[in-house]
Amino acid sequence: MVVGPPPFLPPLVRRAWNGAGIELQGPVAAADLAAALSTSRADGAVIDVDYEAPTLLNVVELLDMLGVPALFASARPDNRGGFTFSQHPTTINAIVNQLLGANEITLQ
Repeated sequence: MVVGPPPFLPPLVRRAWNGAGIELQGPVAAADLAAALSTSRADGAVIDVDYEAPTLLNVVELLDMLGVPALFASARPDNRGGFTFSQHPTTINAIVNQLLGANEITLQ
């Protein structure tokens, strides 16, 4: 599940993830996350790191309570490290491996 505003998941990124065999749910606004999770199952969540800190904490607490693995990502590459949410196979692999564990199939 993608947690962020609509620009966080542009069509090019969605197509790349779909091409890798991953159907992304969302984007879901942080304020709507509880309702979205009440009607669907999420194997993992990518959260837009650009939310304000209190919003990020609320999102993480909800996902933790439901046992949904999650990570923060930025739509922009960052020299400080962290995850970039993009259409590139290496970033898709990094996010999938972190959320689902290194034992999952590596996407090409």
